[in-house]
Amino acid sequence: MADDHRPFRASYLISGIESKKIFDALLDVRCFPEWAAGLKNSRALDTTGAETSNLRPGVRLEFTLSAASITHDVASTVTVVEPSHRLEWDYVEGATGSGGWLIEDEGTEAVRMTLWTDYRIHPSWLDKIAHRPLFRRLVEDLIRRSMRRFDARLRGN
Repeated sequence: MADDHRPFRASYLISGIESKKIFDALLDVRCFPEWAAGLKNSRALDTTGAETSNLRPGVRLEFTLSAASITHDVASTVTVVEPSHRLEWDYVEGATGSGGWLIEDEGTEAVRMTLWTDYRIHPSWLDKIAHRPLFRRLVEDLIRRSMRRFDARLRGN
């Protein structure tokens, strides 16, 4: 039986790297496939449709996801950018819902990065698969693996 669209949420603690550097790396959309497990392509488009590296509200994010032999295109619109702290989006194609990154100082020289996302995938048959326990565990594992890879990339490993 499917989990009825329970949001995905994961946190990861990074030590020795300042929150600004972490947040700036999260804004580098073109590099997402280098560390985000299950992500094949990514790009950001401004309101004219030109690629941009300047994430701000209204910018469109496009991703091609691939996991468990399923490939799916998703687009979202950036809704909130609070430098060094918060990035949020709303899904507009391939899914509905929202998500975001939160970057918080966590004591001396430690930063907690948290990803949350709550979505319904289109078409509905794919949404049913995405919320089954096995697939949820796969997605949660991909998110944790992505956070570890992100940390390693920040450190130049």
